[in-house]
Amino acid sequence: MPAPNPQRRDHLADAAIAVLAEQGSRGLTHRAVDTAAAVPPGTTSRYFRTRDALLDGVIERITHRLGERVDAYTVRPISPVHLEEALVAVLTTMLTDGRHDPLALFELHLESTRNPRLRHTLTDALRRRADLIVRQGRAAGIELGLDDAMLLEMSVLGILFTALTTGVPPSPDESIRTAVRTLLAAITG
Repeated sequence: MPAPNPQRRDHLADAAIAVLAEQGSRGLTHRAVDTAAAVPPGTTSRYFRTRDALLDGVIERITHRLGERVDAYTVRPISPVHLEEALVAVLTTMLTDGRHDPLALFELHLESTRNPRLRHTLTDALRRRADLIVRQGRAAGIELGLDDAMLLEMSVLGILFTALTTGVPPSPDESIRTAVRTLLAAITG
């Protein structure tokens, strides 16, 4: 039997993310991923032997994609007046690129209430995004603490969750801007 193909593994993980976003945690099965990926039956179970392995593949892939977004953002010196715009842009891009990633991420958050291993991975990803917020604040000459950045990150996740699950607001952009503006106003006085 040939060695597993990394591109096929990524393709299957991407299909699993779509299944998770569209069908929820209960719909995430090897068979559903095979169908979504348009591969022969049994392919997903060859790459991800158990449901836990499949969840690991999803979390690995989604955190990798979020990590790429964080890494692609270049922290550069900006004036404090432009910090709001920079933070709105990075938060919007990191968390709203494509519909499947945020929905799958929320499904993983719910799953993590029953799976401490997932909780640890999601917390690490949250801290990594918060660290980017801290670094961009410092580059603008504003000392944002990690707690402030985490609060902003969690606020944006809540805004996005509400927008995706209720349609209110229809677009999270202005609510994200308000959250950023409120935090910056509290910090800068």
